[in-house]
Amino acid sequence: MHARVPAGLCLVVLGVALATTGCATRIRNIPNHPLAKQSNAIAERDQRECEQAITGTLKGVWFPAEVEFAACMIARNYQVYMQVIDASVEVKRVSLRTKAQPAAVLHDLVVCERTVSKNMTIGEKLGRAAVSVAGVFFWPASVGGMAASATLAVNRERDYADCMKPLGYVVTRWVPSAGESAFTPNRTLKGEERVSP
Repeated sequence: MHARVPAGLCLVVLGVALATTGCATRIRNIPNHPLAKQSNAIAERDQRECEQAITGTLKGVWFPAEVEFAACMIARNYQVYMQVIDASVEVKRVSLRTKAQPAAVLHDLVVCERTVSKNMTIGEKLGRAAVSVAGVFFWPASVGGMAASATLAVNRERDYADCMKPLGYVVTRWVPSAGESAFTPNRTLKGEERVSP
Protein backbone atom coordinates (compact mmCIF):
# COMPACT_ATOMS: atom_id res chain seq x y z
CA MET A 1 0.00 0.00 0.00
CA HIS A 2 2.85 2.40 0.76
CA ALA A 3 4.26 1.91 -2.74
CA ARG A 4 1.00 3.11 -4.33
CA VAL A 5 0.95 6.53 -2.66
CA PRO A 6 4.25 7.74 -4.18
CA ALA A 7 3.30 6.22 -7.54
CA GLY A 8 -0.04 8.07 -7.47
CA LEU A 9 1.67 11.32 -6.54
CA CYS A 10 4.17 10.83 -9.37
CA LEU A 11 1.30 10.34 -11.82
CA VAL A 12 -0.37 13.57 -10.69
CA VAL A 13 2.89 15.54 -10.97
CA LEU A 14 3.58 14.00 -14.39
CA GLY A 15 0.04 14.86 -15.54
CA VAL A 16 0.39 18.49 -14.44
CA ALA A 17 3.79 18.74 -16.14
CA LEU A 18 2.46 17.30 -19.40
CA ALA A 19 -0.57 19.58 -19.32
CA THR A 20 1.54 22.69 -18.85
CA THR A 21 4.05 21.66 -21.49
CA GLY A 22 1.29 20.92 -23.99
CA CYS A 23 -0.36 24.29 -23.42
CA ALA A 24 2.92 26.08 -24.07
CA THR A 25 2.93 24.99 -27.72
CA ARG A 26 -0.74 25.53 -28.54
CA ILE A 27 -2.37 28.59 -29.99
CA ARG A 28 -5.86 29.90 -29.44
CA ASN A 29 -7.97 32.33 -31.44
CA ILE A 30 -6.11 35.47 -30.41
CA PRO A 31 -8.08 38.74 -30.41
CA ASN A 32 -6.46 41.51 -32.43
CA HIS A 33 -7.61 44.89 -33.69
CA PRO A 34 -6.28 46.73 -36.75
CA LEU A 35 -4.85 50.15 -35.95
CA ALA A 36 -4.06 51.44 -39.46
CA LYS A 37 -7.55 51.15 -40.99
CA GLN A 38 -6.74 47.83 -42.66
CA SER A 39 -9.62 46.42 -44.71
CA ASN A 40 -11.21 43.10 -43.75
CA ALA A 41 -9.42 41.41 -46.66
CA ILE A 42 -6.03 42.73 -45.52
CA ALA A 43 -6.75 41.80 -41.89
CA GLU A 44 -7.64 38.25 -42.93
CA ARG A 45 -4.50 38.02 -45.07
CA ASP A 46 -2.33 39.32 -42.21
CA GLN A 47 -3.87 36.83 -39.78
CA ARG A 48 -3.30 33.92 -42.20
CA GLU A 49 0.28 34.96 -43.00
CA CYS A 50 1.15 35.44 -39.31
CA GLU A 51 -0.28 32.02 -38.48
CA GLN A 52 1.86 30.51 -41.25
CA ALA A 53 4.94 32.36 -39.94
CA ILE A 54 4.86 30.46 -36.63
CA THR A 55 8.01 28.34 -36.45
CA GLY A 56 7.31 26.46 -33.23
CA THR A 57 10.97 26.79 -32.23
CA LEU A 58 10.69 29.67 -29.73
CA LYS A 59 11.76 28.71 -26.20
CA GLY A 60 11.63 30.40 -22.81
CA VAL A 61 8.09 31.82 -22.86
CA TRP A 62 4.78 30.37 -21.63
CA PHE A 63 2.89 30.37 -24.97
CA PRO A 64 5.60 30.38 -27.67
CA ALA A 65 3.37 30.04 -30.76
CA GLU A 66 1.12 32.84 -29.50
CA VAL A 67 4.10 35.11 -28.87
CA GLU A 68 5.37 34.50 -32.43
CA PHE A 69 1.91 35.24 -33.83
CA ALA A 70 1.57 38.40 -31.71
CA ALA A 71 4.98 39.69 -32.82
CA CYS A 72 4.02 39.30 -36.47
CA MET A 73 0.66 41.06 -36.00
CA ILE A 74 2.08 43.88 -33.85
CA ALA A 75 4.72 44.54 -36.53
CA ARG A 76 1.83 44.90 -39.01
CA ASN A 77 0.10 47.55 -36.86
CA TYR A 78 -2.40 45.56 -34.83
CA GLN A 79 -3.20 45.67 -31.13
CA VAL A 80 -2.91 42.05 -30.00
CA TYR A 81 -3.99 40.04 -26.97
CA MET A 82 -1.19 38.40 -25.00
CA GLN A 83 -1.14 36.11 -22.00
CA VAL A 84 1.84 36.99 -19.82
CA ILE A 85 1.90 34.29 -17.15
CA ASP A 86 -1.42 35.08 -15.41
CA ALA A 87 -2.01 38.57 -16.84
CA SER A 88 -4.20 39.14 -19.89
CA VAL A 89 -2.97 42.24 -21.72
CA GLU A 90 -3.11 43.93 -25.11
CA VAL A 91 0.05 45.18 -26.78
CA LYS A 92 0.54 47.69 -29.57
CA ARG A 93 3.38 49.85 -30.84
CA VAL A 94 3.38 53.52 -29.83
CA SER A 95 4.18 54.75 -33.35
CA LEU A 96 2.48 53.24 -36.37
CA ARG A 97 4.50 55.45 -38.73
CA THR A 98 7.80 53.68 -38.22
CA LYS A 99 8.34 50.30 -39.82
CA ALA A 100 8.81 47.39 -37.42
CA GLN A 101 10.38 44.05 -38.19
CA PRO A 102 8.62 40.99 -36.68
CA ALA A 103 11.97 39.65 -35.41
CA ALA A 104 12.63 42.87 -33.46
CA VAL A 105 9.11 42.84 -31.98
CA LEU A 106 9.51 39.17 -31.07
CA HIS A 107 12.79 39.94 -29.32
CA ASP A 108 11.13 42.68 -27.25
CA LEU A 109 8.16 40.46 -26.30
CA VAL A 110 10.43 37.61 -25.23
CA VAL A 111 12.81 39.82 -23.24
CA CYS A 112 9.96 41.42 -21.31
CA GLU A 113 8.16 38.13 -20.61
CA ARG A 114 11.41 36.67 -19.28
CA THR A 115 11.89 39.79 -17.14
CA VAL A 116 8.41 39.33 -15.66
CA SER A 117 9.15 35.63 -14.99
CA LYS A 118 12.36 36.55 -13.18
CA ASN A 119 10.38 38.91 -10.92
CA MET A 120 8.32 35.99 -9.59
CA THR A 121 9.47 34.88 -6.14
CA ILE A 122 10.55 31.30 -5.45
CA GLY A 123 7.65 31.00 -3.01
CA GLU A 124 5.21 32.02 -5.74
CA LYS A 125 6.67 29.53 -8.22
CA LEU A 126 6.51 26.68 -5.69
CA GLY A 127 3.09 27.81 -4.49
CA ARG A 128 1.67 27.67 -8.02
CA ALA A 129 2.75 24.06 -8.44
CA ALA A 130 1.45 23.08 -4.99
CA VAL A 131 -1.92 24.74 -5.56
CA SER A 132 -2.25 23.06 -8.97
CA VAL A 133 -1.68 19.63 -7.46
CA ALA A 134 -3.84 20.34 -4.40
CA GLY A 135 -6.64 21.65 -6.61
CA VAL A 136 -6.93 18.22 -8.23
CA PHE A 137 -7.90 16.69 -4.88
CA PHE A 138 -9.42 19.61 -2.97
CA TRP A 139 -11.54 22.14 -4.90
CA PRO A 140 -11.22 25.02 -2.37
CA ALA A 141 -7.46 25.01 -3.08
CA SER A 142 -8.25 25.47 -6.75
CA VAL A 143 -10.61 28.39 -6.01
CA GLY A 144 -8.03 29.98 -3.70
CA GLY A 145 -5.38 29.56 -6.37
CA MET A 146 -7.56 31.37 -8.93
CA ALA A 147 -8.16 34.25 -6.50
CA ALA A 148 -4.43 34.54 -5.77
CA SER A 149 -3.65 34.38 -9.49
CA ALA A 150 -6.04 37.27 -10.19
CA THR A 151 -4.32 39.37 -7.53
CA LEU A 152 -0.85 38.54 -8.81
CA ALA A 153 -1.88 39.26 -12.40
CA VAL A 154 -1.90 42.97 -11.53
CA ASN A 155 1.81 42.70 -10.65
CA ARG A 156 2.58 40.84 -13.90
CA GLU A 157 0.72 43.46 -15.94
CA ARG A 158 2.61 46.31 -14.26
CA ASP A 159 6.01 44.61 -14.65
CA TYR A 160 5.33 43.84 -18.31
CA ALA A 161 4.16 47.39 -19.07
CA ASP A 162 7.22 48.83 -17.29
CA CYS A 163 9.49 46.70 -19.47
CA MET A 164 7.67 47.31 -22.77
CA LYS A 165 7.10 51.08 -22.48
CA PRO A 166 10.76 52.16 -22.96
CA LEU A 167 10.93 49.83 -25.98
CA GLY A 168 8.11 51.72 -27.72
CA TYR A 169 4.97 49.76 -26.84
CA VAL A 170 1.72 50.42 -25.03
CA VAL A 171 0.44 47.65 -22.75
CA THR A 172 -3.11 47.77 -21.40
CA ARG A 173 -5.28 45.34 -19.51
CA TRP A 174 -7.30 43.20 -21.91
CA VAL A 175 -11.03 43.76 -21.68
CA PRO A 176 -13.03 41.55 -24.05
CA SER A 177 -15.53 43.29 -26.26
CA ALA A 178 -19.01 41.79 -26.62
CA GLY A 179 -18.75 38.22 -27.85
CA GLU A 180 -14.94 38.23 -27.86
CA SER A 181 -12.90 35.57 -26.12
CA ALA A 182 -9.24 34.63 -26.20
CA PHE A 183 -10.17 31.01 -25.65
CA THR A 184 -12.23 30.18 -28.74
CA PRO A 185 -10.96 26.97 -30.36
CA ASN A 186 -9.61 27.51 -33.87
CA ARG A 187 -7.97 25.48 -36.60
CA THR A 188 -4.75 23.56 -36.08
CA LEU A 189 -1.44 25.18 -37.07
CA LYS A 190 1.53 23.10 -38.17
CA GLY A 191 0.54 20.13 -36.03
CA GLU A 192 -0.39 22.21 -32.99
CA GLU A 193 -3.77 21.77 -31.40
CA ARG A 194 -5.83 24.78 -30.44
CA VAL A 195 -7.53 24.28 -27.13
CA SER A 196 -9.70 26.04 -24.62
CA PRO A 197 -7.52 25.94 -21.46
